[in-house]
Amino acid sequence: MSFVERYQKRVAETNSVLCVGLDPTPEHLPPVFNSATSEGLLRDTEEYLRTVIAIAAERVPVIKPQYAYYGAMGPDGIAMIPRLTEYAHSLGLLVILDGKRGDIGETMEQYGNEVFGQYGVDACTFIPYLGSTFMPTKGTQSWMPWLVQGRCVISMIRTSNPEAEQLQDLELKNGLRVYEQVAMLVKEWNEAVREQTEGKGCVGGVVGATWPEQAPRCRELAGDDVFFLIPGYGAQGGGAKGAVSGLRNSRSEVMGTVNSSRGITRDSWRDRETGQPKPGDPMELVVAAIDAANSDLNQFLAA
Repeated sequence: MSFVERYQKRVAETNSVLCVGLDPTPEHLPPVFNSATSEGLLRDTEEYLRTVIAIAAERVPVIKPQYAYYGAMGPDGIAMIPRLTEYAHSLGLLVILDGKRGDIGETMEQYGNEVFGQYGVDACTFIPYLGSTFMPTKGTQSWMPWLVQGRCVISMIRTSNPEAEQLQDLELKNGLRVYEQVAMLVKEWNEAVREQTEGKGCVGGVVGATWPEQAPRCRELAGDDVFFLIPGYGAQGGGAKGAVSGLRNSRSEVMGTVNSSRGITRDSWRDRETGQPKPGDPMELVVAAIDAANSDLNQFLAA
């Protein structure tokens, strides 16, 4: 099955379009998990993430570890990624690695071997500035061996950060903004990958929930068959209505997921203003945050 088919199956099973982002730092760990030693902190971090994954498996279709947080912990942190991926898969979850890879030739091929071969994830985010370098070129198959297995490349289209407008809103000679041109390219890339992999592989796009007026435009240009990863919901300020505005295609199919990271794994149990733990069991508060996000998103998705 393709990534999109597996995702849509999970959506039906969980009645959710939420992606739980896993961005571990000591500030993301409830005090009960926060060991005083570096070795203990690594163990506590993995234990907390596994607990969140177990909770998420019953409630959402997909999780998204952000590579930088694991890389910052050194080799032991990076080693968590394949273990957490394997655990998530055992519970039925899909895994998107927010690795933002993007290079050329043999280097890009090695990135594919890393994220899909070593970490075993289902999809990985991609920086399109160098073009469609995940496609085969002379002397390299790039990411095609993984795409033909049903993996997904998720290209940046319109990112959630305020600095995005510096480049992504620039007007081109053809009258389109840069992000609009990238949305059109993602459509072309997705069609090419689907053809070459007999529908197993796909190319998706990142469209930030913080730009709700641009999401429908991205959907229009990217077309019905492009999967959207939508960051920026929750802690970054994006609302549920805007987050789901580009989620359905013209066939009313759900073609994307809305990510929340800090809102689930930190702000659920810790007061955002004071930094102090909230009353109650932190894991029950994580459950409540996921349930609240699901309810929030579903009410606008059904509208």
